Amino acid sequence: MCLGMPGSVVEPVNLLQQSVLVDVQGRQQQVSAAMLIDETTDLPQVGDWVLVHLGFAMSRMHESEAHSVLESLDQLTAMYDDEREASDHGNA
Repeated sequence: MCLGMPGSVVEPVNLLQQSVLVDVQGRQQQVSAAMLIDETTDLPQVGDWVLVHLGFAMSRMHESEAHSVLESLDQLTAMYDDEREASDHGNA
């Protein structure tokens, strides 16, 4: 299963290619923002939040929504780690 991850725009990279540099949980990556741009909407700006999936910014997000998603993913990761640790101790 693939998940889209919230990321914060760090800087515009290439206006012709419509790409931006995005920070996703401390890891920066260049993504295409072409799907977000139309005649009424510009390239995302520094500090904007976007949902990143497979190298594309799929949608814009409010900062509070992005933090909520990241918090939920952190909770799921912690639950998985706890379950895996319990399973490892049961198999020892």
